Amino acid sequence: MLSACPLCGGRALPRVTTVGTHPVVRCRSCRLQFTNPQPTDAALAEIYGPDYVLAADGTAAADIITRAKRATADHYLDLIARVAPMAPGTRLIEIGCGAGNFLRQAARRGFDVTGVEYSPFACDRARATLGGTGRVLQGEIDEVASEGGRYGVCVMCDVIEHVRDPAVFLRKAFNLLQTGGVVFIATPSIDSWSARLLGRRWMELKAEHLFYFSRRTITRQLEAAGFAASTLHPGVKKLSFDYINAHFEKYPVTGITPALRLLRALLPVPWCVRPFSVVASGLIAVARKPAESA
Repeated sequence: MLSACPLCGGRALPRVTTVGTHPVVRCRSCRLQFTNPQPTDAALAEIYGPDYVLAADGTAAADIITRAKRATADHYLDLIARVAPMAPGTRLIEIGCGAGNFLRQAARRGFDVTGVEYSPFACDRARATLGGTGRVLQGEIDEVASEGGRYGVCVMCDVIEHVRDPAVFLRKAFNLLQTGGVVFIATPSIDSWSARLLGRRWMELKAEHLFYFSRRTITRQLEAAGFAASTLHPGVKKLSFDYINAHFEKYPVTGITPALRLLRALLPVPWCVRPFSVVASGLIAVARKPAESA
């Protein structure tokens, strides 16, 4: 159990909620929220098993989810192109690449892609998604530590909230980047309207989420790792009603899950499968490795 906030060192850490049997505390100094104590490795390994997907491969639901994830990836890549344009062939690494949908879309835009994924089951799916393009490594960020200074872009979509020590993790990402390279982070935010509205029923309160950032705390965390020129953006995702419904079936919320189930039965199918832009629970942070770091 941590006796001090890992971001600012504050020692006043009152509990704000409990996820299952895991207390979530908030630092009174910087307002960072985190699980304390964290689940054991064994507990997390059980969560990250072969069933850690919204829908099984080959199902209609899986196809809907894949389309939504690829549409979201294209939106993220458009944002990267606006904020930090990169030349064709730029090396891009995604930490926590999941089934490889972001890597697939990035490769189609000319990036030289590498993925790192903790789950061996997800690695197999990512390799199949890429179809021989790029590479996927099983493990954690340390798998590519020897490749420091070789990447122009480091992507972390819904990852940093899962790591045990964000400060160490971000410093390792910083070292992977070339001078002027950028880190792209998408993560749930306690500033979001859904967090404020749902409170203790917020759908992002999960045992595997160890940290809950705000706009202020993610900026401070990036600066502590050496990054500069941070910009924050709405956490837009491209989702369909069927994707949202699948999420709430996998992670039920009292009152919301049955209401969505009923609405799904009433809506026309084309409305349920069409992706649309949603700003629900997250934020996006983009930051650069400054030249003086060299």
